[in-house]
Amino acid sequence: MIFFRENFKGFLLCISICAVSYVIQFIEISIFNQKIFDVLIIALLLGIIIKNTPFEIPQIFSKHDKAPKFASKQLLEFAVVLLGFKVNFSLIKESGISLIILAVISVITCMILVFILCKYIFNLEKSIAVLVATGNSICGNSAVAAMASVIKSAPNHIAIAISFSAVIGLIQVLLLPLIPVFTNITDFQYGVIAGLSVYAVPQVVAASFVVSTEAGLIATQVKLLRVLMLGPVIIAVNFLIKSNDSDNSKFQGLSTYIPWFIIGFIITSIIGSLNLLPDTLIYYISTFSKILFAISMAGIGLTVDIKELRGSAFKVSLAVIFATLLMITIGVIGINLFNF
Repeated sequence: MIFFRENFKGFLLCISICAVSYVIQFIEISIFNQKIFDVLIIALLLGIIIKNTPFEIPQIFSKHDKAPKFASKQLLEFAVVLLGFKVNFSLIKESGISLIILAVISVITCMILVFILCKYIFNLEKSIAVLVATGNSICGNSAVAAMASVIKSAPNHIAIAISFSAVIGLIQVLLLPLIPVFTNITDFQYGVIAGLSVYAVPQVVAASFVVSTEAGLIATQVKLLRVLMLGPVIIAVNFLIKSNDSDNSKFQGLSTYIPWFIIGFIITSIIGSLNLLPDTLIYYISTFSKILFAISMAGIGLTVDIKELRGSAFKVSLAVIFATLLMITIGVIGINLFNF
């Protein structure tokens, strides 16, 4: 309690940014009848703007910088745990082996190739490479945030990975529905491509349901299959990092290789999959998780120096475009290979 009392103004700022972000999203939906930018993106951008404003706002809260750091670390990890309640492993059985194989192949391929492109061709920092690869291969902002907590990414790295991925994802939402117009693919096939390639879940919904209900349902299902890869991918990446940082001949213990919040995520995923809680409670928990994510994004934004984003912006944008085209290509190959 003492910590929260000492940093009250900082927490108040993070919560206020979250509240304003939801108001902006409400206005956005009222005007466009859909989300253009997710509330997490809005909170992140507002935090960055406030941090880098020429006015006195940053100075007012400069003595309370522990709050944004707490929000971007501990609060974020707790939000990931609550996120697990939305996961339903029964989706694996319902999807069929072909869709599962395609989703797994796409995630692994994108993770590896995008990381190689960012790290060894564009010479970006390893943290940025991992975050860009994770966000674009799995489930967007939540995946970036979860991975960032594991690999201890700098706020600037989180911001650049999320911001440019989201903007290019928005462009994809606008352009992808043109594919059925100029080709003869079925709604099912389009749903597979959209579910594999679009950055975030809300963007998948926007890019697919505009084509048809069938396309939207299939796209959402495929995207959720990618979401199920979040836990295994984070565990694998953390295992590789810990193995390289320590004596390979000495096993460090499971707690070293599996972060506590991923264990929590797996437990809550199992609870959600077993339908042990009423749907109404799951809805409220998921909503609370989203709010915590938004507060965390505000905290991250408040620690970002925008000057440090400029040097990597172009390369990150190219990497995201490459990831998008790669996932679309895998989708096209997949629908032909598996005869969807």
